Amino acid sequence: MSVVEKNLERIGLQIAGEDSKLKTGQGSVKYIVYDDLLFIGGLEPTGCDGKPAFVGRLGREYTKEEGYKAARLVALNMLDYIKAVLGDLNRVDYFIKCMALVNTADGFSDLPEVADGFTDVMTEMFGERGMHARTDFGATGLNNNVPIICDAIIKIKN
Repeated sequence: MSVVEKNLERIGLQIAGEDSKLKTGQGSVKYIVYDDLLFIGGLEPTGCDGKPAFVGRLGREYTKEEGYKAARLVALNMLDYIKAVLGDLNRVDYFIKCMALVNTADGFSDLPEVADGFTDVMTEMFGERGMHARTDFGATGLNNNVPIICDAIIKIKN
């Protein structure tokens, strides 16, 4: 069991690392490995059934605190993808960049506080290796009307 998985267990969270989640539709893929970089496309806050666990906008259906929880779920889904692709979370050298798209109602501007849910999971799990540059964008509509979608660029250990 990797150090990251022990950290997950310590705080009562689990990931599956199932590669069935890696399949996508026509012409696009959920991830690309190029040299020692892993690029993961936008992930939603989905539950174990693969369906959105949160549907709606921040500032309308959800508070920033609920958005933070949705972002944490996106981070867990990201860890699941990483494990499925790399086979072991210990292969993560460090996170480079994340982009968070936040589905907002007019006037909602607490984007960083929502996206912190994603960032906090990565730093809780990886320590300094989980710190990353991040860009937060507000949107008026996201796939499946989820409140947040995040992508990431990760450096892989050789």
